[in-house]
Parts: sequence; C-alpha cells; structure tokens
Amino acid sequence: MPFTIIIFNGLLYTLIGAGYLLIFMVTFNPRIWGYQDYPERIKEKIPPQTRRERIIAGLVGMPWLFFILAYPLISTAFLETEVGGERPFEIAFLNMFFMVFLFFLVDLVVLDWLIISKITPKFVIIDGTSPEDYKDFSHHYKGHLIASIPLTLICVIFSAIIVVF
Repeated sequence: MPFTIIIFNGLLYTLIGAGYLLIFMVTFNPRIWGYQDYPERIKEKIPPQTRRERIIAGLVGMPWLFFILAYPLISTAFLETEVGGERPFEIAFLNMFFMVFLFFLVDLVVLDWLIISKITPKFVIIDGTSPEDYKDFSHHYKGHLIASIPLTLICVIFSAIIVVF
C-alpha cells in the first residue's frame, strides 16, 4: 500500500511541476523563464536580463517554487495517515526521493533534452540566437548530475526531520 501512495505522489508531483514549467515555457518569452538556465555561449549572444524580466520571472516562478518545495514535505508528513499510523524513515525517504527524482528525470529528458535540445521549437529560442545554439545537451545533464547529490542529501535530511517530528 505505501508504494502505490508513493507512486501516486511522484506522478502527481511530476505532472503538476513539469506541466507548470511547460506552460510557463510556451506562454512567456524564453528570456524570462530560460535565461538563467541557458549555457554561457547563448548568454554571450544576448543582452543580460532586464530588471523587468527578472521581476516577472520571480512572480511567475513563485507559485511553482512553493509547490516544488511544499508538496514533498506535506505529502511525506501525511504518509503517517496513509499507511496506518507509521511513518518509518525508509518509507518517508522513498516518498520524497521518488517524487523529486521522477520530476528531475522528466525535466531532464522531456523538457531539456526532447523539447529544448532536440525539437527546439520557436518558443525556446531567444532573439539573437539560432536553433543550433540549443543542440548541445551536455549543459543540461551536467547541471542535473551536479544537482543530484545535494538533492539526495536534502531528501535524507527532510525525511529524517519529518519522521522525528
């Protein structure tokens, strides 16, 4: 039973998190949503982000950031109710880790590799760059690889805190 809950939490978290990012990508200028995430060779071809673009990115990104941080914590805290009064560390960690890394994998494979690097639709291209500038996937997977270590540690720490309290 806990595994179906963990899978459900992971799928829901990933669907909402990646769906929001995809809508954000399609709706807003890539200078707003993608500027910080693009490699330096792209940033060298375009002017820096304006103050207005940074403000819009922050405002639109806040609900997503809140969800990305809060949902794993809340769903892990409520596991006790879902699994009949117990919340062992292993289950709490597995819940949080599965959610975070399923989203992490979908972000890397679907959004970064498939949409940005392979398909490269117009909505990902910043004026002053060409589609060929986006084909190098190494920037994305190196960033994800580096981030996986602190993300795992964060999952361990927050799972332990939730189990103790």
